[in-house]
Amino acid sequence: MTRIIVRWFWYELADVSLVLARRRLRLNEPVCYLALAAYPALVLFVFDWWNAGWGSKNRSFFLPPELKKKTEDANRPFALVRYALLLLVLRGLAGAGLWYIVPIPTRFREFFFFVGLGIAGGLVMLAFRHAFSISSPIADLVENHEYFLRGSTLLWVVIFIIGGVVEEFWRAVCIVSFRENGYRTSSVLLLTALAFALAHLCGLPSRINPGIPSLLAEIMVGLMLGGLFIWSGNMVAPCVASVIYFTLSFFLVRRRFGRPTPDLIPR
Repeated sequence: MTRIIVRWFWYELADVSLVLARRRLRLNEPVCYLALAAYPALVLFVFDWWNAGWGSKNRSFFLPPELKKKTEDANRPFALVRYALLLLVLRGLAGAGLWYIVPIPTRFREFFFFVGLGIAGGLVMLAFRHAFSISSPIADLVENHEYFLRGSTLLWVVIFIIGGVVEEFWRAVCIVSFRENGYRTSSVLLLTALAFALAHLCGLPSRINPGIPSLLAEIMVGLMLGGLFIWSGNMVAPCVASVIYFTLSFFLVRRRFGRPTPDLIPR
């Protein structure tokens, strides 16, 4: 009985400490916009400058096949570097109180409930994407991205797992901070979804095919992940949903379109 009381007191104390810390910390409006722009800016500027220099030297956005593949291979590990830098930027903007901005459940039952909610959310998002693929004639342009057909499967899974946590932490920080500055929920959802889609569109190469259809599809994904965070009240559910959605999408794309044929891969 004593152990139960002690555990209950500990959990309640943790919850109260979290609420008090969040009340003490509030990012001002300019810092909110800096945090919002940090992700797409890092994706845009952190890549293999040596290979990308060919484009500026030859005044062309289209790299030759050999250099394109070399750039892709070099940039996959850079995704992990960008996530680490994004956390450092958020830490620099928010200070030591960064980890108290985003609500995280402290009770085991709540944690596993939100994990299940995230799994369900990821599957719903995947079903939405599948319905879009069936109903839209431009779905192939959105899904058939050669960048995902190359590279190590293990590396991609690691990118999706780490990216799911870091991206949703960034999204949660932006949503909470903007709402505390008086922004409407709908405006905050749209801002974060746009920045999320731009981050996936930027870089050499981008995580999605260039074009309006791919951009709109990624904005919808961002809106659903942001909505899941607001509805659930913590970042566990959207983190799990992101990992489930992008990992399963990756395997489905590889299964549907297969790896690039040998004549598409320069030796």
